[in-house]
Amino acid sequence: MFYTGTTSGRDRLSSSPRCDLVRVKFIVFCLLSILVISIFGPLEPHASALSNAAHGSLTINRGERLLVIAPHPDDETLGAAGLVQRVVAHGGTVRTVVVTAGDGFVEAVRQSTGQLAPRPSAFLSYGQRRIGEANAAAAALSPRGIRLDVLGFPDGGLLPLLSAHWDRLHPGRSPTTGRTAPPYRRALDRNLAYAGADLRAGLMHVMRQFRPTMVAFTDPEDAHPDHHAVGLFALLATDDWMQSRRESASWPRMFAFLVHWKQWPPDSGEPSVPDHIVDEPLDLPADLPLRDQERACLSLTDQELGRKQKALGEYRTQTAVMAPFLSSFVRRTECFSVNTRQNAQDVDAQIGRPVGHRARAATLLARRPLAHAGALAPSALHDAR
Repeated sequence: MFYTGTTSGRDRLSSSPRCDLVRVKFIVFCLLSILVISIFGPLEPHASALSNAAHGSLTINRGERLLVIAPHPDDETLGAAGLVQRVVAHGGTVRTVVVTAGDGFVEAVRQSTGQLAPRPSAFLSYGQRRIGEANAAAAALSPRGIRLDVLGFPDGGLLPLLSAHWDRLHPGRSPTTGRTAPPYRRALDRNLAYAGADLRAGLMHVMRQFRPTMVAFTDPEDAHPDHHAVGLFALLATDDWMQSRRESASWPRMFAFLVHWKQWPPDSGEPSVPDHIVDEPLDLPADLPLRDQERACLSLTDQELGRKQKALGEYRTQTAVMAPFLSSFVRRTECFSVNTRQNAQDVDAQIGRPVGHRARAATLLARRPLAHAGALAPSALHDAR
């Protein structure tokens, strides 16, 4: 398990007394799924069967500035460890922003404490451990060092920040820590509230400081609600940053990576992952919507694979419960959906700065059916991984 319990074999839904909260998350997730489909378009069955052979190669220029935006500690390593190493090898710099501390994994905290209902302090301690693991993983990937920032937003609670908790006057509350603002000393800005506007502004501030030439983030089509939300927030922040620059400024290249999808990666649900798959490519799933986007893949060297495996091994809280899932990402390729300027502008046009956003989402729901609910709806029941 990662950050939320799931209904699948690898991420089982942790039982929670907050059933009403889970139902609210499910409803908000469905509404935001409709929003994503309205922006990127519905699944095109024939076009989406694109084979990895048709994917382009991902080129890395000298001196790139790569910003990786991940929902939880270990997502950045699962989806972009090879990319991070390649940028550093080409004389570039890397900054990673982890949006939550991964402090919402209810079942793991129950196991470690022996308590059926752990106190908020237990979840905060668990989050501190995961922040430490993220630092160790970054060091394993690059001897030169990677700047790692943790925002400390609510694990399992990012999606409602796009609707009910957009304004800081009505912040969200973590279902596990009980906090409404980042509680960690390592948090980049503890003055932020658990509000969508604050998360958007925080990411935009990082971009203004770092001026990335490349941005990698979780795919807005990812089946995990937190990953889904981070993809949208990344596009919103990128559009904000670009609007603040001169019109002639070049847009960063934007790459979306996938972590959660039904029956993917192959072998991830098995008790152990065969050693031979390390040399096999990890294709994006055939039923992942193309959305008129190109796909690009990076072929990893043996050294890059070894460092990725070592970095994932630093996430001991996760390898203890789902090592096969982690190992299934140690493959010869990392593949991305290449997002465009138009994608970012479309997200901004749809979401904007949502006053009364729930009413607008309801309008979208009435206008457009959920085209591929089978891919998204089951994981809307995630509690907190």
